[in-house]
Amino acid sequence: MKNKVTLLNIASSLLLQVVSVISGLIVPRIILSCFGSDINGLVSSINQFLSYITLIEGGITGVISANLYKPLIEKNWKQVSSVLKTARSFYRKIGAIFIVYTGIIAVIYPKIVITGYEDSYIFLLTIILSIGLLLQYMFSLTMTTLLNADKKVYIVSFASIALTLGNIISVLVITNLYPDIIALKFCSAALYVLKPVVLGRYIRKRYDINWTTPKDYALIRQRWNGFAINFAFFIHTSTDITILTLFSDLETVSVYSVYYLIVSKMSVLIHSLASGIEPTIGQAYAKNDIEELHQKLDLYEFIIFFSVGFLFTVTAMLIAPFVMIYTKGITDTDYYQPIFGAMLVVSEALYLLKYPHVTLSYVANKFKEITIPAYIEALINIIVSIVLVQKLGLIGVAIGTATGMLYRMLFHVYFTSRLIPGRRQRIFYIKLLVITGATVIGILIGCSMFPLSDLSLANWLLHAIIYCFIFGVIYFVMSKIFFGKEINYFIAYIKRKL
Repeated sequence: MKNKVTLLNIASSLLLQVVSVISGLIVPRIILSCFGSDINGLVSSINQFLSYITLIEGGITGVISANLYKPLIEKNWKQVSSVLKTARSFYRKIGAIFIVYTGIIAVIYPKIVITGYEDSYIFLLTIILSIGLLLQYMFSLTMTTLLNADKKVYIVSFASIALTLGNIISVLVITNLYPDIIALKFCSAALYVLKPVVLGRYIRKRYDINWTTPKDYALIRQRWNGFAINFAFFIHTSTDITILTLFSDLETVSVYSVYYLIVSKMSVLIHSLASGIEPTIGQAYAKNDIEELHQKLDLYEFIIFFSVGFLFTVTAMLIAPFVMIYTKGITDTDYYQPIFGAMLVVSEALYLLKYPHVTLSYVANKFKEITIPAYIEALINIIVSIVLVQKLGLIGVAIGTATGMLYRMLFHVYFTSRLIPGRRQRIFYIKLLVITGATVIGILIGCSMFPLSDLSLANWLLHAIIYCFIFGVIYFVMSKIFFGKEINYFIAYIKRKL
């Protein structure tokens, strides 16, 4: 079983994301059809304002993970217990602060954003939407961090799958019996109680954790090294909706949220692949095995390039037609935004391509060294988005995000060359050049020979299959020609695990 853990982690994460994609398509569509674009935009906007609480976390999750790898390998349960107790105490303090913060948002939001709804309605909806995040900080985060660091990603994934399926069922039931957005979101939030119960029971049986062990206060001080990373990630995921809320309207927020829903689901598929590899990178670095680290980083880069190139190019070609089919019958705003859709896909692709290098920085506990570049990325994103949003609207915020992502990618490729002896930057850029060339060829073939004009679901599915086949063939040939070493290592790696 030990030899199959990595594959099990990857498979379970992929299954979780498939279920999440299904949920992500069903639930927002129900909200749009039952309650309209303004409610969908309102929910998305409030959720983004509530998510600002994650800034207080200050990057502690990355620091906790980095400090768990070595004691878990050595089975130093005293050190593991100290790290976990520190994490639990800190997360619960954030939970207490979040309660106050939620109350402030619930009162202030209707004063600064024109919604057309009564203040009491906004207040209650805000409180309900905050429950899931509150339960996460109070009870779940410590346990999920431990399991992820110990290569038990599959435990968290299976628990999340059950939770997601339960949420789909509850949404279908509520909208048929009592179609009210507050009742729907309350039932969804109530399901979050189950996750810490399941994970807690598993951890009590499998780990010798002593919760009376003294806390490691040095970890709390280290969190400021990770704050910039957390801040940059937050800006990446939250800036666009916040800026659109302040400078546009809720209908535009709804358009953005529908497009980003699709892009984010493609993104989490990539994260699923990465989640099974990330702990092996961390353990290779902890063992100071440079040869193994080179091999696994090569494999990691190849998987990310291949999967991002394939999934995101097909997504860019099909996202606007899909949104039009998805929002058919919803006429309260214009959802046909093909240029914005393509730009949003590009910005997320740039964010993901640097993932192996960001992961290496995290597991190496180099948070302090990458602090300034993370702040620079966030500032670029905010400034460019604000400057362009009033002239270009949705496209402006997408350009702002893409610009910030490009800068951060360039930095992390450089920083990896400083972390690993003999790691040259050109390794990354050669792969980028090859995958870009293959992508351009695929787009030219797809658009010239198989243009999508008839917006029906059957025709969209047919073109999705055609485009997947085209890019699958092109990327396979490209991989055989340019990435034979990575393919051979991947095959050998799979055989060892099986």
